[in-house]
Amino acid sequence: MCPCEGRGSLCQEAACVVTSSPPSIRWGHGADLAAVVTLLKGVGLPTDGLAGVPDLRLWVLETGQSLCGVIGMERFGACALLRSLAVAPGFQKRGLGRRLVARLEADALADWVVQLVLLTETAEAFFCSIGYEATDRRFVPEDIKQTAEFRSLCPASAVCMSKSLESA
Repeated sequence: MCPCEGRGSLCQEAACVVTSSPPSIRWGHGADLAAVVTLLKGVGLPTDGLAGVPDLRLWVLETGQSLCGVIGMERFGACALLRSLAVAPGFQKRGLGRRLVARLEADALADWVVQLVLLTETAEAFFCSIGYEATDRRFVPEDIKQTAEFRSLCPASAVCMSKSLESA
């Protein structure tokens, strides 16, 4: 049994990959925030102000009681900012990031979001492989440009990408 089993924590034990139930995706809630922040910090993503983002929606990937992945979305009308896609190192290269993005996209489209925008420093190839395209920041909706992610958390060198969900 994994030493983190039953604690609702971020698991990084290699044995957990083998012995735990298959990962499942569910809506995130406030009780997940500490584990989400730990995961994001562990993979080098920004966490500043995450708890204060109004209307932040999270989806978490868990196995047993361990959080092993997360993705978030900030909505601005028919557009949304995809943020904080992370999968714990022991769970990477298994298609779980793709599952998280697909779930977010399906739920967003069902909720009438038609365009997703994101910033990335390291995952451009991944997002290109699932239909996102590099976008000039000048063409991003003004509400999204005003988010902390665009104003200060991600450097100007981060690639801006978008995807229309209407054509997906």
